[in-house]
Amino acid sequence: MEEAAKLVKELVDFAESRAAEYDALARDIWEHPEVSHEEERSSALYRQRLAGQGFRVQEFPEMPYSFCAEAGSHGPVIAYMGEYDALPGMSQACAVRREPVVQGAPGHACGHNLLGVGSLVAAEALVHVLGLAGLEARVRFYGCPAEESLGRIPLVKAGRFSDVDAAMTWHPADVNTPHRYRTSANLSLVISFEGRASHAGMAPHAGRSALDAVQLFNLSIEFLREHVPQGTLFHYVITNGGAKANIVPEHAALHLYVRAPTAQDLRQIMLRVRKSIRGAELMTETRASVSIKAGKCDFVPNSAIQDAIFEAMRATPLPTPTKKEIEFARALQKTIAPSDRQATLLPIGAPVELLRKPLHLDIGDFGEGRRIGGSLDTGDVSYVVPTGQMNAATWPLGVGAHTWQSCAASGGTWAMKAARYAGMSLALAGFLLLKEPERLARAAREHKAVPPYRSTMDM
Repeated sequence: MEEAAKLVKELVDFAESRAAEYDALARDIWEHPEVSHEEERSSALYRQRLAGQGFRVQEFPEMPYSFCAEAGSHGPVIAYMGEYDALPGMSQACAVRREPVVQGAPGHACGHNLLGVGSLVAAEALVHVLGLAGLEARVRFYGCPAEESLGRIPLVKAGRFSDVDAAMTWHPADVNTPHRYRTSANLSLVISFEGRASHAGMAPHAGRSALDAVQLFNLSIEFLREHVPQGTLFHYVITNGGAKANIVPEHAALHLYVRAPTAQDLRQIMLRVRKSIRGAELMTETRASVSIKAGKCDFVPNSAIQDAIFEAMRATPLPTPTKKEIEFARALQKTIAPSDRQATLLPIGAPVELLRKPLHLDIGDFGEGRRIGGSLDTGDVSYVVPTGQMNAATWPLGVGAHTWQSCAASGGTWAMKAARYAGMSLALAGFLLLKEPERLARAAREHKAVPPYRSTMDM
């Protein structure tokens, strides 16, 4: 117990002595948001920082602004994944009312300015305590751009994670909990139909409407909803409906998202979706083309790693909010209707009674055996190596991701404290996995039950 307490103190002292540096980086990225595939500045900041801390930095050709930074040359590989892309149109000041910094500009409404820094804390802190303990390992920080779009799938397919013994990450949220729940697999595709234009009043019979094909396909999806595995979701928008009402549309398209409980379910569902596309072609005498934009496997949590994370979360002291931080959280929480606040808790089985307070200042253990409708590119990593993650309460209770409230909170001082807590917890989890090799062995045995990896983008 005394040794464990000393280790935790070393982690806390290490992170807190550098708190100003970590907070400044998180704030800097929050103030300079870059959307997916455009994170040139954010990626450079991380690479410069890690190189300055003695990490060997390698940029990857598979995706712009992706990289790996490694310290150590022998032993198991412990990897931390960091993200840094923002969401389009979500610009927001650190305020308790809707107040874009720049109207229409991007903003960190998913808290990736925090996510990357928390993982950075984990990597640097783990290297520090391993040196003190005389343990050898290869500690990596993966810079993972474009999570809101393509994600780290190209890196997984290129084998960039293949030699990792344990991969870990975290996500900003409104509760502190290990991420034991699973996510959904998804596929994002654009379906374009090509027909033949004609005058809709004079010669409609001469035309072949691409818009008819889009509408018939969408109708087939509505009927298909009843005959797919429970938990399957379809979302679509028509992105091109034609040029003018009096012209039979020659071109039309829709953007479709398909979500399913597992990647295996998604493959079976897509067989039927492609038959629906073919049916729309036949009924309208049009031609379809399909463009896959992104796709993610479901997240398969590794219980051995999740247990280490939970143990580390309980051993790491939670930050203490100031009176000003509590008041800010309470005011931000009140901008969300009470009935809507439950949406962040119910899917993972967290008690709604938590909402009586503005901040979650405890450690929960929510989500075992549950699945959410959202998707994470961490899922693809979890198919190839043992993977775990956690949530840290960077936002007020009831505040969910992809909202102006989460963007506002992500720029605040409390969020920075919570990000450092997440980093210290993940560093301690990495140390536990290395200190007790049976934990890594158990993680490896458990991972053998995961189905072989196949990207959903190859369907």
